Amino acid sequence: TLEDEPLEVQDFEALNPFYGQAVGMFAAIFGFMAILIGAIVLFTVSNTMSMAVVERTTEIGTLRAMGLRRSGIRRLFVLEGLLLGLFGAAAGIAVALGVAALINHSGLTWLPPGQVDPVPLTVHVWGEAALILGTAAGLALVAAVSAWWPARRASRMQIVDALRHV
Repeated sequence: TLEDEPLEVQDFEALNPFYGQAVGMFAAIFGFMAILIGAIVLFTVSNTMSMAVVERTTEIGTLRAMGLRRSGIRRLFVLEGLLLGLFGAAAGIAVALGVAALINHSGLTWLPPGQVDPVPLTVHVWGEAALILGTAAGLALVAAVSAWWPARRASRMQIVDALRHV
């Protein structure tokens, strides 16, 4: 048997250091893309919520005059931002699943390095539930956080000024 032989088991990454470098490079690229997407979501939702505050200044004044507290106004806009993030994430998931299904059923092929025969191109989205839900939760959280500043501004309006706004 081989039990007396001086053998050792090495994993693929030890035998091929390029693999670890490629994985690290892709992790850096996708991390950077995630930061860019988060910034885009942050500014888009913040702009949308700022416009909602301006357009609904009279309604804010009316709600405050009826007795709604500042925290209630803030909560309304933060929850609206959260809903924007949740609906946006749900739409993004639906589009991603649809595009993945189209690619998987299109019959496209690619030629991986070191092979001679083309391999069918497949995009695996269905098996990544944790990644999908984590991304959706992260985007919803970013949307809620980005709605906080406009919500804070809306809650600090003076009732009289908000009611006379045209």
